Amino acid sequence: MKTTTQAVGLSFMLVLCLVWPAPSSANPSLPHEPGEELLVEQTYDTVIGLLIREYSLKNNGQVDYRTARHILGISYDDPASEALEVASHPFLYWYDANQDGQWEMWIDREEAGQLANAARYDWRQGEDLITSSKTW
Repeated sequence: MKTTTQAVGLSFMLVLCLVWPAPSSANPSLPHEPGEELLVEQTYDTVIGLLIREYSLKNNGQVDYRTARHILGISYDDPASEALEVASHPFLYWYDANQDGQWEMWIDREEAGQLANAARYDWRQGEDLITSSKTW
């Protein structure tokens, strides 16, 4: 009887291991933020407090990658311009791998610049953030 119970317990553990998802230490489907050479446009919105940077990873002028950083402060020392102080790393990432308008949204709540910390964001997970859409 004890051997049968052990066999059933081991079988259950094996099935559980096969079904349970393994944790991933990185998000290989989200590329690292590119350099300035692929930057297409940069805009900011002081109402929502974000600096948005748009990139063309394929370097064809079509935007396929976006990041958003929190605006920490704005300096109005020069009346002709505003100097932004922004977070070192993005808070939000958007990626359109095929340049077909199907954007994926990622969030790094820690804003540490570690893609391992970024998680795919789905609006059904909560109502505290803006969500991705087919059009920007």
